[in-house]
Amino acid sequence: MKRLRIATFNINGINARLPNLLTWLEREAPDIVCLQELKAADKSFPAKDIEAAGYGVVYQGQTAWNGVAILARDAQPLEIRRGLPGNESDKQARYLEAAAHGVIVACLYLPNGNPRPGPKFDYKLAWFEHLIEHARKLQASEHPVVLAGDFNVVPTDFDIYNTRSWLKDALLQPESRECYQRLLDQGWVDSLRHLHPEEQLYTYWDYFRRHWQTNSGLRIDHLLLNPALAPYLASAGVDTWVRGEDHPSDHAPTWVEISSRKQKRGQTSKRQGQSTRTASSAGSPEPEKPQPPAKQAAKKRSVQAVDRPMPDSLKPQLTILVESAPPGEWRFEIKFDGYRILTRILDGEVRCFTRNGHDWTDKLPEQVAAVTALGIENGWLDGEMVVPNENGLPDFQALQNAFETQRSGNILYYVFDLPYLNGVDLRSTALERRREVLAALLSKSPSRLLRFSDDFEEAPEALLNSACQMQMEGLIGKRVGSAYRSRRSDDWIKLKCQRRQEFVVVGYTAPKGARAKFGALLLALHESSSGELRYAGKVGTGFSESTLNSIHGQLQPLETKAPAVANPPTGADARGVYWLKPVLLAEIAFAQITQDGIVRHAVFQGLRTDKPATDITEERAKRIGPKGAAEQGASPAAAKPAKRISSSNSPEPHLRLTHPDRVIDPSSGLTKRDLAEFYVRTVDWIVPQLANRPVALVRAPEGIGAQLFFQKNPEGLAIPGIDSISKAQAGHPAMVINSPEALLGAVQMSTIELHTWNATSADLQRPDRFVLDLDPDPSLPWKSMVEATQLTLTVLDELGLQSFLKTSGGKGIHIVVPLTPKDSWQDVKAFSHSIVKYMARLIPDRFSAVAGPKNRVGRIFIDYLRNGLGATTICAYSVRAREGLPVSVPIGREEVSELKAANSWTIVNLHQRLNELEEDPWAGLAATRQTITREMRQRIGMK
Repeated sequence: MKRLRIATFNINGINARLPNLLTWLEREAPDIVCLQELKAADKSFPAKDIEAAGYGVVYQGQTAWNGVAILARDAQPLEIRRGLPGNESDKQARYLEAAAHGVIVACLYLPNGNPRPGPKFDYKLAWFEHLIEHARKLQASEHPVVLAGDFNVVPTDFDIYNTRSWLKDALLQPESRECYQRLLDQGWVDSLRHLHPEEQLYTYWDYFRRHWQTNSGLRIDHLLLNPALAPYLASAGVDTWVRGEDHPSDHAPTWVEISSRKQKRGQTSKRQGQSTRTASSAGSPEPEKPQPPAKQAAKKRSVQAVDRPMPDSLKPQLTILVESAPPGEWRFEIKFDGYRILTRILDGEVRCFTRNGHDWTDKLPEQVAAVTALGIENGWLDGEMVVPNENGLPDFQALQNAFETQRSGNILYYVFDLPYLNGVDLRSTALERRREVLAALLSKSPSRLLRFSDDFEEAPEALLNSACQMQMEGLIGKRVGSAYRSRRSDDWIKLKCQRRQEFVVVGYTAPKGARAKFGALLLALHESSSGELRYAGKVGTGFSESTLNSIHGQLQPLETKAPAVANPPTGADARGVYWLKPVLLAEIAFAQITQDGIVRHAVFQGLRTDKPATDITEERAKRIGPKGAAEQGASPAAAKPAKRISSSNSPEPHLRLTHPDRVIDPSSGLTKRDLAEFYVRTVDWIVPQLANRPVALVRAPEGIGAQLFFQKNPEGLAIPGIDSISKAQAGHPAMVINSPEALLGAVQMSTIELHTWNATSADLQRPDRFVLDLDPDPSLPWKSMVEATQLTLTVLDELGLQSFLKTSGGKGIHIVVPLTPKDSWQDVKAFSHSIVKYMARLIPDRFSAVAGPKNRVGRIFIDYLRNGLGATTICAYSVRAREGLPVSVPIGREEVSELKAANSWTIVNLHQRLNELEEDPWAGLAATRQTITREMRQRIGMK
């Protein structure tokens, strides 16, 4: 068995308590999690947020009170079944079974059964019978099995604070308890009770009558282990601190620790119950015990340090590659060319783990001895293992040789962070405070192998120049005051002297000339959007005779007949190639990656085994601003007019795209990926047009030839970053897209068109513009539309109203008249209607003021109906769900006569226009200040 932490957690509404869940996942890092009571349909399940936290997930949602999910850290659970066998008619989402980390995981949410007697209690007992029957087969399996979840059963009176007020509740009834006991009689082990037979531990506290504050709890969340798994049970507990957080679930996560070795009879972990101290002391706090000096020092240096049970595993904080150092206060360290190692000290025992969680303790005996000599009782260290060359610079190949020859005495451990020390969680403590404690701790080390990674406050440009002149890899920058976060964060950045990263090795070529073993390695990278593995070129230099021999020995067992890449090379590049399973990683220095995705001037640096191959994508440098820049800057409503975008100054938004190759326009073959890439490139143009305006979406899940969905509120849409407007504010629930993240999240949800209001959230009761939509009889020539547009502009000019134009992306032209918010919706709509009626009276053979096809035969209907409360118009730069995927595009007045059609620009050719623009046609729109006057109304005949 591998060492695992398995947990169950009734989340009581996953979207409402998502921050609580993510905080717990980051802090405790369980390997497998069973969630219950999601209260979310599948389409609103926050899968992206959970995957971003490092967990694969399978789930079965339900809108009302049910829903279950299984999470696996750094892995994807393999779903086995949904629902219990023999109970197929049950439509409630209460049972999910999957395989994860070598364990069969059965996640269940057993019916509550209240009120009883009655049909709900009968349903509970019937459901229990189906569970017992299926559990019999699982229990007898030779594979390790855990049956985990909210059983809604208090097994005995010892599992509740007081039975007096619960005697009639379904949780305590003899029938419920008898069913639970029948499960145990099959041979299941109740983990928490097995290891804590005399402790009154609880997993649930009612929201009423101060039950949490007085520790008046119940034990209804259970983890049952079958005979194949139970011998490895090392410890069990409840993360009660989660119940004490803001806006908590009424349950706390319950967990078991599975050891890599069978446990002796009666043996339990020394830290059993450690996570349950909060619960056991909630009613009567114990006096604080004297703290060791290291713990006192840690608390003295930071008020944010807190007592917290130490996590058994820890994911490292990762860096973001940037083009240049951003503004703000930073500390810079040397970027070491080595292996990232996190060291855990648990009850004095030292273990070393790679960033991917692999235990390398046996490979580093001398480093383990050096850390042991520090005298730390419990803690986590974060650092880099390196081997210096004859010039004292890190040498990655020398490091590999040291591991291969088991000469750990040559490996230096540069430690740069201290997330935890002797009962004190330092992760929320400011960076500089953590490092003060770390420096003081390491200053007492007698070992030459244990080093403190110094930092520098000098200008990063000078530091980077010096590092590059010394032929080092670059710098690591860390934001002053930042916390330690177990994920990739812009609080930690890296500046590189040359481009260098990992590639997946997918093949090799036969040797030529004097070269032995192999000629070159074939490389590949995963696409960040689709996850597809794509060929990225070859590397044939940087190998020594010894590396050729050692690498060749690792290649042969991985040979396979078929290429693992989606775009294998052809012709001469494919001759003499031996394909490999995509598991090895090679670190490569290179000049650039071409637009075709091929690496140039590649030089081999070494093989890596500390990262999973599935994580390897192209690293792209980003530009980040000072912390809080988004909060300190102008609001979206005050955003500057759109300007020409440039790849050199516009960071590319990240989008995780599902089904990227789905064709959404059969006429052109354009795909969902094409649409997403268009919006990525157009984000600086369209987001200012969306900013703070309620928006409606036209979604095409099966493409524009199938059913389209017009959606005006965010209900059921799991779009990250989208803002909501309440019914009280807008008259009905609405949504706002204020960021690239929200825009691209909408695209991921199959959105094609975006339609906006004529008001912003700054004042939803007063429009800041009105729109006249010139909608022609389809039989009219385009020349008629051009003339109608010019006539309408003339009328507006005579009224003294400045106006702006855009194509509809369909057959017409939109004229947008900005207003200073003053008049009501009713008054603005009436005014726009009067303009239309005025023009229909003025030129009746050209214009119609009445909607409907029969009223515009041979004429153009000027649609004013888009100017009412809640009405919408296609947003500028939005794609249309029509053949060819045309775009609604702002134009200048002088362009009207030259325009050939309203759908001239599509997602394929619009960017050519944008790149050639000398000035934004709508540059003056946001700054226009004008109102509707009495004189204007009189001139068009309004009373």
